[in-house]
Amino acid sequence: MAKLRNPLEPLSTAVRIVVTVLCTVFVLMLLAAPFLNVSVFGIGSDSVCATDQASTIGGNDRRIPEEFAPAHGASIVLDANPRYCTKNPGAHQILLNTAGKFVPFAYLVGALLLTVRLIRGAERAGLYTAPTAGRLRVLGWWMVVGSLVSAVVESATESVLVATMSHAGTVQAVSGFWTFDVPFTAVFAGLGVLSFARIMRIGVGMREDLVGTV
Repeated sequence: MAKLRNPLEPLSTAVRIVVTVLCTVFVLMLLAAPFLNVSVFGIGSDSVCATDQASTIGGNDRRIPEEFAPAHGASIVLDANPRYCTKNPGAHQILLNTAGKFVPFAYLVGALLLTVRLIRGAERAGLYTAPTAGRLRVLGWWMVVGSLVSAVVESATESVLVATMSHAGTVQAVSGFWTFDVPFTAVFAGLGVLSFARIMRIGVGMREDLVGTV
């Protein structure tokens, strides 16, 4: 009889490798920070920078370098987002910079840890069980809500940083709350995970009813 392959592969191995690599890199960065000019989430850096994603600075196609000149019948528009930096950041700027970098990282780590928890629970108790469906549901909500929160925080902190380093007004400072890039991939993937978790819960209930009837 052929050996049954692990139905959780290759996800199980891939997640474990990613978690191991991330943990190793993070520990090495913490150990190297006192001896090298290494910053962790912006902490330890001599400067703070932020890009104004809501504004662009255009160029004129008659003044562009020749290597960027458009071909015959084509045109070119040079758009760039202004980037602000300060070499003497205040405490509030350091805090904003750190928050903008830490929250997306925390979302990623949380998703990986919840996936590891799901995999380990499924390996112990089985795939089609109520606890596995519950863990899958938690992962799905984390992907939907966490990805949106991460995107909003990253955009908002950068907008506020731009406002602290420019003459932008209050509208510019809060624009990040509605001009963020919606993480459609993560949101729809999370909704798919939630749907699959609901299907699993229904299947588990039907199996339990069948066992009780027999």
